[in-house]
Amino acid sequence: MATSLTLTGCGPESPRPEPAASGASAPSTAPTPEPSPKAPTYKILDKKALTKALLPLSAMPTGYSEDESGSSDGSDKTFCDYRQPYTAKIKVSRSYQKGGGLSAQLIMLSLRQHASPEQAKASFDKMAKTLETCRKDTSDGQKVTYALMNLPGLGERSLGVRIELRGGTALQGFALVGPTLVAAGTAGVLNADADEVADLLGKQVDGYSSVAVEE
Repeated sequence: MATSLTLTGCGPESPRPEPAASGASAPSTAPTPEPSPKAPTYKILDKKALTKALLPLSAMPTGYSEDESGSSDGSDKTFCDYRQPYTAKIKVSRSYQKGGGLSAQLIMLSLRQHASPEQAKASFDKMAKTLETCRKDTSDGQKVTYALMNLPGLGERSLGVRIELRGGTALQGFALVGPTLVAAGTAGVLNADADEVADLLGKQVDGYSSVAVEE
């Protein structure tokens, strides 16, 4: 299941306006539209800083502990083995576990930072396009089925996918944030909660943005 989860000054006083002549149009009092907020820019982080941006144990739901065996740089397996237009320059992940046996549940978080926001967007777009038609796959010798899953809008774009395999169900959410693909997922034999995925993904997007957005 772990493999499947893989941003006054004052001028001179203006003269008093003359009353409008009869039949003349009164000056417009429509408010001036507010300027659009400037899109944030993101720093390229080194591996240590990117790892520090991963959510800590204290941000996990009650009952979870660190799963050192599941912490790695993440698998290079892609959905239906699609070819990535760009590969991430730095990949970090962290996992947490709860319970054991049939009641075991897993949370995995990952950050995949590309060389630029343009490369990250191209990679996200390719993944999203693939998942429109990718329904069946094989991972570690197991047959896997995929289905797109609704998630709230997070980052610049986001998507969710439900992964069914013999050992249980995994739910994974992805968000595009500047040069990085942010991912959060849960897996369990008996239980996997989509609301939990949405909450974790939102927190991880905020956690990454808090250290990566340039002031």
